[in-house]
Amino acid sequence: GGGGLTEGAVMRALRWLKKKQQADGSWPNCKPAMTGLAVLTYLAHGETPASDEFGPTVEKGIKWLVDNQEQNGLFKGRDGNNYSHPIATYALCEAYGMIKLPLLKATSEKAVDCIIKGQHASGGWNYNLNAEDRDDTSYMGWCAQALKAAKMAGLENEGLNDAMKKAVLGFKKNASPDGR
Repeated sequence: GGGGLTEGAVMRALRWLKKKQQADGSWPNCKPAMTGLAVLTYLAHGETPASDEFGPTVEKGIKWLVDNQEQNGLFKGRDGNNYSHPIATYALCEAYGMIKLPLLKATSEKAVDCIIKGQHASGGWNYNLNAEDRDDTSYMGWCAQALKAAKMAGLENEGLNDAMKKAVLGFKKNASPDGR
């Protein structure tokens, strides 16, 4: 069946990603975004720091995210529009949901707070979590995913439930009657 082919392709991809990991635990280019995406890939396959083949890879990636969070909750090395933040936050929330380390809870909640505070009153988000009323729906998608992961992981951010409800309204506001 096709399942074996698919799993083989997934394993080749995970091994390729492992080879591309930097000595510091990150992945290159925009480190918080790429590291977040790589960690999410491993977590989606059920890999944790306890996994045989990929445990050290996952652990180093998570550790890089934790170690590179600034005091304000954002991450060092972010891109110009800061897509990095919701992506890295999403990864940390998923990691906390799977491995429940108290350190990850604190780091994740601090990152989620930035997303909650950056949300517009109408429910959307703009690049860099800017307060101005422009909404960017691709950016909003990453923010909403991070909030959903936070909720599913059992994080206790003040305003999390309200932010999730407002996000739905923000997407509706940005939807066109023809479905775009």
